[in-house]
Amino acid sequence: MEQSMRDGAMKRLDTFEGEWKLELIHPHYQSIYGQTSFAWMDGGQFMIQRTNVDRPEFPSSMLVYDYDLNDGTYLQHYFGSRGVARLYNMSLEDGIWKMWRNSSDFSSLDFSQRFFGEIKESGNTIHSTWEKSYDGVNWEHDFSIIYRNIHR
Repeated sequence: MEQSMRDGAMKRLDTFEGEWKLELIHPHYQSIYGQTSFAWMDGGQFMIQRTNVDRPEFPSSMLVYDYDLNDGTYLQHYFGSRGVARLYNMSLEDGIWKMWRNSSDFSSLDFSQRFFGEIKESGNTIHSTWEKSYDGVNWEHDFSIIYRNIHR
């Protein structure tokens, strides 16, 4: 029973599978471009995301997506080219993709983070925003990302 619940939750990540172009909109830079891909790891138990950005100020990353049956949320394991590793909670429901990090994990927590993405009806575009908070109460815009699927 638990495995079938996990399998169903992981199957929803098919929404992301494929190659995407990225446009990062950062308040201190002109638009920044990159690409990301989502693919199932051999065996289909985990989704892997690899991201490269065309500016050295922004890290490349590899992310691994899992589902935690105990909490009923997805987990995103983030590994960046700067040596940063983080663990985010995640939800994906009704075209809304959310991630958040409110406690220390593999790295110290200097600030909380949250992400909100809206998957457009066609499934070809995701408009998203990252926010950060230094006190867990007051949130400020960090940057936005537009994902555009290349192969749909």
